[in-house]
Amino acid sequence: MGLLQKSLKARMTAYFLLVSVLVVVALAAITYFLAADTQKEMAIAQFEVTADHKEFEIQRFVAEQTSIIEKMAELDDLRNAAGNLLSEQIGTPEYESAYFKLAETLFLSTYLDYGLDRATELTAIFMLTKVGGRVFFSTMPDDEGEYRLNDQYFIQGLKQTFLQKVYPDPDTAAPTMTVSTPLLSPQGKLIGVLAAHIRLSVLAEIVNRKTGLGESGEAYLIDAHNRFISADRLGDNGYPRGVHSLGIDAALRGEKGAGLYDNYAGVAVIGSYRWMPELGLALISEAKASVALAPAHQLGAMLLVVGFMAVGILSTGIYLITLTIIRPILAVTDTTRKITAGDLSQKAPVLAEDETGLLAENFNHMILRLKNTLDDLAEEQERSEHLLLNVLPAPIAERLKQGEETIADSFSEVTILFADLVNFTPMSAQLSASEVVGLLNEIFCEFDKLSERRGLEKIKTIGDAYMVGAGIPIPREDHAEVIAEMALDMMDVIACFNHKHNRNLSLRIGINSGPVVAGVIGRKKFIYDIWGDAVNTASRMESQGLKGGIQITQATYRHLKEGYNFTDRGMVAIKGKGKMHTYILEGRKEEIIK
Repeated sequence: MGLLQKSLKARMTAYFLLVSVLVVVALAAITYFLAADTQKEMAIAQFEVTADHKEFEIQRFVAEQTSIIEKMAELDDLRNAAGNLLSEQIGTPEYESAYFKLAETLFLSTYLDYGLDRATELTAIFMLTKVGGRVFFSTMPDDEGEYRLNDQYFIQGLKQTFLQKVYPDPDTAAPTMTVSTPLLSPQGKLIGVLAAHIRLSVLAEIVNRKTGLGESGEAYLIDAHNRFISADRLGDNGYPRGVHSLGIDAALRGEKGAGLYDNYAGVAVIGSYRWMPELGLALISEAKASVALAPAHQLGAMLLVVGFMAVGILSTGIYLITLTIIRPILAVTDTTRKITAGDLSQKAPVLAEDETGLLAENFNHMILRLKNTLDDLAEEQERSEHLLLNVLPAPIAERLKQGEETIADSFSEVTILFADLVNFTPMSAQLSASEVVGLLNEIFCEFDKLSERRGLEKIKTIGDAYMVGAGIPIPREDHAEVIAEMALDMMDVIACFNHKHNRNLSLRIGINSGPVVAGVIGRKKFIYDIWGDAVNTASRMESQGLKGGIQITQATYRHLKEGYNFTDRGMVAIKGKGKMHTYILEGRKEEIIK
């Protein structure tokens, strides 16, 4: 670690090695993932084609078995034999003769007409009475005499050819698929139902064919109860609760898709899954991911080996290159040390015309820009201080700049003015937003000029209300007089505004004098505000004053009575204050404030 801290050559070589290794690993990883994704998509596409073929083969096989049952039901010999058996009394010699005749007819019609290889795919062929669904003949004699009244293949088979999708056998719980069709007499009269169970192992054999799945691939069928329909796993007890995986569960929900997931045994596979609703089966095609993605693994490993060999060769070259870079960099470093000491007149020597020389030139340009930036920062600081003075009083702004965090002061005697624009709200409802803001800005700008000229402190504006104080943050003896002059001047401003814009606005002003607390609140948007009963009373003077009038309290009247004319309102009920003696300021007795 000490060598890296003291030697630029060692650091550059080490950094290059680190970056190169990261790049090589990243490229190998990206290549691997892209190749793996491509390989996966190719495998999925192949599985989908294979699954389409297997599904077609399954559907064709089932259709063939259904066709066999339909054609058997249309054979007159078979229908006559079935009718004769039903007409005989069970247990009589005639019944036995009719029974063997039906068996012979069924054998001849099945095996001679349709071929042994096709007929043997039906595990049982049986006939049911139209009433009660009693099995009156079956190739599985043990089933004869049973009633299948509630089985779907009996109920639907009375009406039309019906394929009952895979269901658990009521006796053995084994997966079963049954096809049925109406059995009519030669005269067209319904005499019962002809049904047969289809050998599911044939479906499993179709699916188990390796075509398109590779050496590690497998395809299998799952019924609605998560059980294998497979020649080698039919009724497998190894999964008493059924088999589950992302593909199996999705297929049983009726979804069709493909992807990378863990199979029922927890092995990562690339698989394709789909649901065959007419058969009640899910068709799953999968191959081990480790085998399917083997080419991607090999490509990634090869890139890593080649990349690390290239890194070793390039590291030697980069070490030699750093030797030629050190000298001009040291020169720039020496210049930097002098500039850090405060000498911005220094320039780095340009010792070469290559990139290191360009570095020195750019360094010199940077120093020049730094000097210009420092000048700009000084100007910007001056503008920022000016903006701060527009928000806060100068003494308060200075205290904030010196780091004082909590600013709160008490003033024993100040005068506060509240003014509200009467009729502005109804007028603004008839104007656009820009017109409303423009008119209000024009009025308040004039108020601001008056406040600045008389040395008052504007506290804030709230909507169309204006608040200003005198005697804060710097106390003054004439606080009441300058506020009175401000109020009279504000009345003149409104009169000029109405004349200019042909409006009928008026002011309602309230003034009070007394002690207050003042301070700065907020951290991001500072505001200098005042609090106290004197403030609340001044607000009440405005809100419960007269339109176009300047209402003052007796506290303010005592300061102004010698120099101004008033109308005595007497005792007035003030909300939250009770009855108070108030006055209306009418004007000056003489020009006492210039």
